[in-house]
Amino acid sequence: MKVIEIIFYFITPLLITKGVRSSKKLEFLSPILLCYLVGMVLGNQSLVPIDKQLALSLAEVAVPIAIPLILFSTDIKRWLKLARKTVLSFVLVAISAIVSAVLAALLFSWVPEYWKISGMLVGVYTGGTPNLMAIGLGLRVREETLILTNTADAIMGGLYFLFLITGAKWLISKVLQPFSSPFAEPALAATAEEGSKVELGFAVLLSLICVGISVGLSLLLTGGFDVSIIMLILTTLGVAASFHRRIREIKGTYEAGQYFILVFSLTLGTNINFQEILRSSSGIFLYTAFVMTTAIMIHLILAWIFRIDTDTMIITSTAGIFGPAFIGPVAERLQNREVIVPGLTCGLVGYAIGNYLGFAVAWLLMPR
Repeated sequence: MKVIEIIFYFITPLLITKGVRSSKKLEFLSPILLCYLVGMVLGNQSLVPIDKQLALSLAEVAVPIAIPLILFSTDIKRWLKLARKTVLSFVLVAISAIVSAVLAALLFSWVPEYWKISGMLVGVYTGGTPNLMAIGLGLRVREETLILTNTADAIMGGLYFLFLITGAKWLISKVLQPFSSPFAEPALAATAEEGSKVELGFAVLLSLICVGISVGLSLLLTGGFDVSIIMLILTTLGVAASFHRRIREIKGTYEAGQYFILVFSLTLGTNINFQEILRSSSGIFLYTAFVMTTAIMIHLILAWIFRIDTDTMIITSTAGIFGPAFIGPVAERLQNREVIVPGLTCGLVGYAIGNYLGFAVAWLLMPR
């Protein structure tokens, strides 16, 4: 039975991704959100018994493998060469996430593990779901806290994405100046093209080697499995590997990393219990809603102060809140293809810095 469950967890994300890509009616849906939904339906039914501990173990394994794969395609040198206001706007995204998370820690200090939640939310709102999971595992948050924070982020993220693809440009353009660009940005080194299976296989193997090195160094430095050390070393190795041109230009590494994130989303979804969420009085949903909303508002105010244009503000906000996967649909709604590459690049850099910022904020807020 466990073998069948494992096959299901690894095949279903492929089927969901294929279904979304092949149907124009489903293009606006996020495969990550769909994986969460399928997992939640599976986890809250009683007809087919499932091993939730097995699913959680797979979720914990999927994230470390995904992180290096996602980071391999990051081109930090190219990001620094983007238009000054693009880089500035993304820096403002990170600052806004940090400020809002610190404010939340001061206002909601009654929430259990509040300082850990702030660290996770800084990670996810500068990088993405892999950062949230990595920081949560590293800080050893309780299983309930990790699941509820992921759920709250998924719900709030869905609402914000709906806003981005509907009235965001019309409303924000009332405050910020219109977009203008004298030249098109350069293309990313690694695109969504499908690479050779040999190269992709090598990238996956390299990711596993990075995981092994991280675990080994943790054992050497601490004498045990310190997950925070493992995740930070893993992030550093992924970024370091991205500076090697041949590794960075392997096609499909980002997509492979996203696949493991879909596996994580599906398996974590099975551990989301609707009754527990309804009974929960932990305030985690309110905490998450405050951090996301406040971060977006602070970013908007800072964008107005620094004269960032509407499209750049929206696309860098998308990169920070969601990561690269949502850049395409949002850019399409903006009717501006010039912001796609800067958005993708900022999203990838967000993955690279999210863990560092998240752990730093959590340790800063940790009760003494």
